[in-house]
Amino acid sequence: MAACSALRATAPVLGSDAPRGEHDRVWMDLAQGLWTLQVWHAACLPPASPHGPLLAMVLEAQLQQAVLLKKVVDAMKDLCKDVNFDCSEKGLQVQSMDSSHVALVSLLLRESAFSDFKCDRPTSLGMNVDSLGKILKMCGQNDSLKLRWQNDADVVSFQCESGEDDRIADFDLKLMQIESEHMEIPEQHYKVVAKLPSAEFQKICRDLKEFGETMQVKATKEGITFTVQGDMGAGNVMLKPRAADKPEDTVSLTVHEPVSATFALRYLVNFAKAAPLCGTVELGLGPDAPLLVRYNLENADNGHLQFYLAPKIDE
Repeated sequence: MAACSALRATAPVLGSDAPRGEHDRVWMDLAQGLWTLQVWHAACLPPASPHGPLLAMVLEAQLQQAVLLKKVVDAMKDLCKDVNFDCSEKGLQVQSMDSSHVALVSLLLRESAFSDFKCDRPTSLGMNVDSLGKILKMCGQNDSLKLRWQNDADVVSFQCESGEDDRIADFDLKLMQIESEHMEIPEQHYKVVAKLPSAEFQKICRDLKEFGETMQVKATKEGITFTVQGDMGAGNVMLKPRAADKPEDTVSLTVHEPVSATFALRYLVNFAKAAPLCGTVELGLGPDAPLLVRYNLENADNGHLQFYLAPKIDE
């Protein structure tokens, strides 16, 4: 600003009573020395930002454990190709159907799951799930994750930081315009609600897919039975209610009336990939109703990942 003051001190100041010839001389000097004015103007302005014009930050969020979002994306990527992350003061939400419109994925990652969360206005950020998974794959087991999005920017920024603060990785992911319609999922009153170890459900689905393509799920007060029939034979697994010291080892059944329904097994195998999110999975069954497969995001306060699967109707 010293240069600005010096230039101001040397600039001529003329009153209205100055001779006309003096005015003409000054205007000629100014025209010929325009660069001098430009230098003076630049000296009086604050320095420009090296990053260009500043954009308002709309979304800033930090997860202490990046692995939580990584597990969510790993569970979604075989079902959804491109999804909108709907951001609001409540957190992040995703609702997406698979390409055949047989399965629905519904994610709620609550604001309380983040150590720091700020969303100035509701917005939808369209992302390719595979690309997002590649970024999150770079995060270590104990890394934290920061998400940032500036107003009208065409990228969302991710920053992974190691637990020892000795490694910081930055990534920008290009956003996509994705046409989607948010559906209100009606609250279901299921005739059967089963809670069982998620690792056990995953093993049942993996084991039985070797026998056939469809699985019958039958629930009574005596237990829940998973049955598959195929060309090579048939197989079934029955789980009876059991108590345990740890909730993730417990099998509990709430049966208002017995239910039996059949589902495409390949979808259940994909749903079961969410097992690392939570030790327990909840199944909701009703006659001729979509199957609910629900995982809490480590605990219910963080939110949940829910899958809905239409039953196979016998013609």
